[in-house]
Amino acid sequence: MRSLVADAAVRQELPFFEWKVTTGLIRTGTGEPLHDTEKPDKALKAAAGMRTEAVYLFYDLHKYFEDPAILRSLRDIGESFSADRRTLFLCAESLEVPDELKSSTAILQLDLPDSQALRELTVRTLRDLGAPRRIRVDLSMPELEQLIESLRGLTLQEAQRVLMTAALDDLKIDRQDFKHILDRKKTLIASDGVLELCAQETTLQQVGGLENLKAWLKKRGAGFSPEARRHGLEPPRGLLLLGVQGCGKSLCAKAVASEWGLPLLRLDASALYDKFVGESERRMRGALRTAEAMSPTVLWIDEIEKGFPGRAGAESDGGLARRIFGGFISWLQEKKRPVCVVATANDIQALPPELLRKGRFDEIFFVDLPGDAARRSILAVHLSKRGLDPATFDLAALAAAADGFSGAEIEAAIVAALYSAFAEKAALSSPHILAELQRSVPLSRTCRESIEELRAWARGRTVPAAAEPLRSATTAA
Repeated sequence: MRSLVADAAVRQELPFFEWKVTTGLIRTGTGEPLHDTEKPDKALKAAAGMRTEAVYLFYDLHKYFEDPAILRSLRDIGESFSADRRTLFLCAESLEVPDELKSSTAILQLDLPDSQALRELTVRTLRDLGAPRRIRVDLSMPELEQLIESLRGLTLQEAQRVLMTAALDDLKIDRQDFKHILDRKKTLIASDGVLELCAQETTLQQVGGLENLKAWLKKRGAGFSPEARRHGLEPPRGLLLLGVQGCGKSLCAKAVASEWGLPLLRLDASALYDKFVGESERRMRGALRTAEAMSPTVLWIDEIEKGFPGRAGAESDGGLARRIFGGFISWLQEKKRPVCVVATANDIQALPPELLRKGRFDEIFFVDLPGDAARRSILAVHLSKRGLDPATFDLAALAAAADGFSGAEIEAAIVAALYSAFAEKAALSSPHILAELQRSVPLSRTCRESIEELRAWARGRTVPAAAEPLRSATTAA
């Protein structure tokens, strides 16, 4: 912010003043503050009293907006400065302009730095570090570009701090520092409690069944390529995964980023809400700005209905949830950057109708309880995950016994069977798993009516994620 304002003052050949509560009002180049200008009211009075055209930059002045005298001074400055080239800038991470000042104020929202700005910062930082401390850069040009791309989503100050920490740790920058940069980036992104940068550890091979969804993902992933843009194609905007709990919606959402080779950001919608006025909206704007700065990326919102509830009870918070939701769907509709939103939901009744309107998502998939072939695949995935050979198990019998079980319930049965085998000091076998499946009562039986209601709604409104047709809850059980 400072460099932009200072450069503007230089281009206009105007004096440049800065004010901080710790230093007072200082003209750039002099180093000496104007007398008795540490307090904001006196600094504003001094700025208003100078008739020379100039540019003023005040830091954190919004913290004094509750003082009527400060607001009155700003209104007077707005009126008097409009007659010439005097300009007052207020610099803050987040700023809610009081109604009294809106008529004389323009808001400039600075985006997070793009790849070019990060490239210039990286080259400058490594060059400056190399001279006094003999920092060795052991990276090829493609690796250097990869390093620069890994900094997307950070401010210039954060990116510089990350680079310096990585370089000064062992006086060199090499591929070993990529993990340090990623870990530090995860910490910085998660500092607000809303976004989390997730590791790309889940692949579509770990997801059993869901053939239609997998085929859609493989086809649409090509939309991020330059060739697709030349053919007039746009990157995928997003998809909504609706269905029965425990059937792999979240697993699929995590696998999307791996399949497409993109960063995965998880947005915790419930963490947006804050008791302070305006803070929730700021968190939402900040999260979406970070996602766009890291684009192309996948933004995963798990159980979206909990963060963006429907109309019922939505006004109990003074309309905050509706404002947050309104801002989100406006961004979802109008966003220009390639951010693919992958949302999951369990309760269709809790979803706001506006979210389901065409144009919000490219597609709405319904994830049902797995069929026989999918259950075999799920059994094989979880057995292999634990170092066991699926070929040594009777997958056909186990899949038949697991009819009506979700993927999460099948995994839970395998874990329970492992404990039983371990207690017996025996190797895990099909009878162990079969016994656990027969002992368990799946959700499709305990919540049969609600699942059938969900299936009935999905027919004709959504695309089945699996190749098998939707079944009734009675059949599944």
